[in-house]
Amino acid sequence: MRIVLDTAILVRAQAGTKGLARDLLLRVIESDHVLLISDPMLYELAKVLRYPRMLALHILSEGRIYDYIGFLREAAEIVHPNPLLITPIRDVNDTVVMQTAIIGEAKVLCTRDQDFFDPAAEPFLRRAGIAVLDDIALMQRLRT
Repeated sequence: MRIVLDTAILVRAQAGTKGLARDLLLRVIESDHVLLISDPMLYELAKVLRYPRMLALHILSEGRIYDYIGFLREAAEIVHPNPLLITPIRDVNDTVVMQTAIIGEAKVLCTRDQDFFDPAAEPFLRRAGIAVLDDIALMQRLRT
């Protein structure tokens, strides 16, 4: 299965963390599933991990951030978003996540962001053959 984990899931899944997001990331990359990601998503992830509160919360060094981004780059298939692909999502920062899922032919976009479950966004993704699942639902699906 081809899967996109949104940036918030990837923030919670960074090395040194324990919990559902980390378990989910490792299950996806250590299986026959394909993790899809794009350079703009990696850029956003690195930016978020450098927020002062994130640095303090996760005790992240620049080296750990660099290594995590490199790990994801190696573990995932890189998708190249198309800026001409219009997506019906409220938050413009989420556009690249939707583009990554659509262009990468994902079967699942995993997120807890309610904008993806919006009456405009979710049916749009469903028509593209992409299920929008939160991390709990995706983990349940992967376990069956």
